[in-house]
Amino acid sequence: MTSLLRLSNLRKSIGGRRLLEIPEFDIPTGAGIVLTGRNGAGKSMLLKILAGLEPPDRAEVTYRGRTTGWPAARPLLQRDVIYVHQHPYMFDRSVTDNIAYGLRRADLPPARVQAKVQEALAWAGLSHLAARNARRLSGGEKQRVGLTRARVLSPRLLLLDEPLANLDHESREQAFTLIRRLRSEGISTLVTSHEPQAGAALGDEHRHLCKTGPCKYTIVRPFLYRRDAEHKLAPAQSGDPVEHPMSGAPSERPGGETAAPAPPKSDITGVILAGGQARRMGGQDKGLVPVAGRPMIDHILRALRPQVGPLLINANRNLDDYRRFGHPVIPDILGDFYGPLVGMASALKAARTDYLLTVPCDSPLFPADLAETLYGALHAQRAEIGVAHDGARMQPVFALLRRDLLTDLLAYLEAGGRKIDTWYAQHRLVIVDFSDRTDTFFNVNTQQQRRTLEQKLGKLSKSSGGEA
Repeated sequence: MTSLLRLSNLRKSIGGRRLLEIPEFDIPTGAGIVLTGRNGAGKSMLLKILAGLEPPDRAEVTYRGRTTGWPAARPLLQRDVIYVHQHPYMFDRSVTDNIAYGLRRADLPPARVQAKVQEALAWAGLSHLAARNARRLSGGEKQRVGLTRARVLSPRLLLLDEPLANLDHESREQAFTLIRRLRSEGISTLVTSHEPQAGAALGDEHRHLCKTGPCKYTIVRPFLYRRDAEHKLAPAQSGDPVEHPMSGAPSERPGGETAAPAPPKSDITGVILAGGQARRMGGQDKGLVPVAGRPMIDHILRALRPQVGPLLINANRNLDDYRRFGHPVIPDILGDFYGPLVGMASALKAARTDYLLTVPCDSPLFPADLAETLYGALHAQRAEIGVAHDGARMQPVFALLRRDLLTDLLAYLEAGGRKIDTWYAQHRLVIVDFSDRTDTFFNVNTQQQRRTLEQKLGKLSKSSGGEA
């Protein structure tokens, strides 16, 4: 797709507080984008800037291939971009007059205005309400009038701020229909919503506005709706056997005729979580601690490479040392040392595959079929997260997650949540039994455990007749 509108180096402050600082926001021609984010993240302000209604502190605008400053671009945006508020303002006049308002201001001949309004009323299914006072309509009817009033002005980009809020089911379906019709006519749409699943019907791309540091917000793209919505957003059927994280009973690993096919490795990104402080080891960076003559992360990489496609390393210090292993190094996106759940979110943001497999940097004995087994259970149970269980307890950082969980995880983290178990409990989780391999999740937190690991690796090396 060619770019219709791009904002670069956008910054906006209100009352001395930084609200937005976005390196780049691009809207392709003909795109349908759904934008989510917590209250106060600046979604509405971003829409108003895109519409030329609110000036940024700074921004570089590229509109239809021409790059200018925001002041020069503003009249073009006000001409070609229309912003529709969550509660569209209705003049105390008829529906016909409300739809005709913008056309009359553009000095179109009355006959032309009448023809366009009649066509628009029919397009939106509003002909029976043409003479009704617009202020006496229901919320859903007002939303349809607002969309129709925008359409008759032939915008190139339509910005819809929470168009589904407070609508009943029938009104939502009618709004869906009109927005999809706008898309089919070649009008780009940007819809803000707190409901990404509902928004799946409105766009082919999903972006999330999230805070990544003091006074700084950025856009992440969790997944493409058009490609993934059908199989990723469908809720589990009521009869599906899905394990709850607090149920205590791990599911058996899939096998025999009921086992799901192994996924292509290219569909799974592996991430090694090495972003902790390792207080029990005196603050040493555990991934770089030597074990049997090699840094511990080297053992992890050798065990993980055969199971996944792309590989990432999540680390918050010694980044150059980690980069020497030849894989992208991803620091935590919400600040250093906030725990493994932030590391998972950081990797989900960086990943481009459908699934993410997470392992810690201090447990190199994990199973050679970890990815395949977790995927099989996740697929069989129609779950969103698969987690290993060693027979005694759940191992929460040995997990396979669907990438479309990023939006929800970011919202949980931004609200102050940090506990893995609590977040897992909010999703369809399958716990997978690995109790037949007693030492498989042995991890290193002390120097004594490091020496024990060296002994175990030595035994494995001898039994395999080669290097562990």
